[in-house]
Amino acid sequence: MNKKIAFYYHIPIWKNNGHLYLPSLLGVFIDELASNLDQLILIMHEDKEQGQADYLIKSANLQFISLGIKTPAWHRMIFFRSILKEKLNEIKFVDFLIVRSPSPLSPFFGKYFPVTKLIFMVVGDYLDGKNHMSIYNLRTFAISILLVINNYLFTKQLKHSFVLVNSNELFEKYKSISKGIQIIRTTTVSSSDFYSRITTCDNNKINLLYTGRLDPAKGLFELVNSVGILNSKFQFNFHLDIVGWEEEKNEPIKKRLIIAAQRINQLNNITFHKKKSIGVELNSMYRNADIFVLPSYHEGFPRTIWEALANSCPVVVSSVGSIPYVLENGINALLIKPKSELEIVNAVMELINNQNLRMKVIKNGYELSKSNKLEITTKLLIDKIYNSRL
Repeated sequence: MNKKIAFYYHIPIWKNNGHLYLPSLLGVFIDELASNLDQLILIMHEDKEQGQADYLIKSANLQFISLGIKTPAWHRMIFFRSILKEKLNEIKFVDFLIVRSPSPLSPFFGKYFPVTKLIFMVVGDYLDGKNHMSIYNLRTFAISILLVINNYLFTKQLKHSFVLVNSNELFEKYKSISKGIQIIRTTTVSSSDFYSRITTCDNNKINLLYTGRLDPAKGLFELVNSVGILNSKFQFNFHLDIVGWEEEKNEPIKKRLIIAAQRINQLNNITFHKKKSIGVELNSMYRNADIFVLPSYHEGFPRTIWEALANSCPVVVSSVGSIPYVLENGINALLIKPKSELEIVNAVMELINNQNLRMKVIKNGYELSKSNKLEITTKLLIDKIYNSRL
């Protein structure tokens, strides 16, 4: 069977000397998706600059249809017709169009493309994000309004569409709304990324690690404060590596985190790294870490957990979203309540003081991650689309 699929997401492509580049967190998925198809068509926006696009797309069976330079979200929501209508006519021959969502344009694809061939791949929830965001200026207030409007329009679209979600939480939200729905876990971890070790925390210096977007809702301020508590109360040298990025170029959240660290005299114990490319560069951070900590207020099921587990790094994570559906406390991770420095401190010290527990969660987490490799989940996604029809 000749398989042809188109794919959309709002992360823009950077073109350079005839080559296509994407951020590695999306690029590795695109290459794996293409390897399971006869043809993959990317119908996406472009970026004028390289930005976060650090990954060279390698697939030869790939075609790129440009939706033009990426514009602000409000512009895309208002002028969706001029962006989509003509370009979607060019891909009517494909079997399916996967629209990774949520995204400002997601609610409007059904206006110009057959809904029977539309597959929404939902990996987040704008409304949940809005409920946890900080409103501190006119811009963030306007963003919160746009998120509510987009969620309303997107929910209406899903009444006529097939949906793939990556979490139990999203499944519960959309199961009574969508035409058909399935859970497909998302990951960036390939077979080559796995690293086996028996234990961590072997030295007096304990390296804590956070990777991901810089956002207060990730519990980063509580995490910074917990470093101060750990270093003041226990006979270890705790160091926190924060690997990530934020949307605004002037990095306001990073600046606030630096001020918070200075207040408790911990700035020397915290290192801010830029975003790392998926693969060797990012894996080295997990392999040098003793404990991965993700104290989010809300989540679906973030890819960073799979990355940590695959690199034999014990995980401390908030019991929110789909996380408690997948991870078991004391079996393959330690689950904590969000918004609490004390919860972070207690979980970190429990892993340090209890070697048997630490070795157990490392081993079980590593084995669990093997079932969620990119090669497995992508084949499953294709199978669901073509054979199950959801």
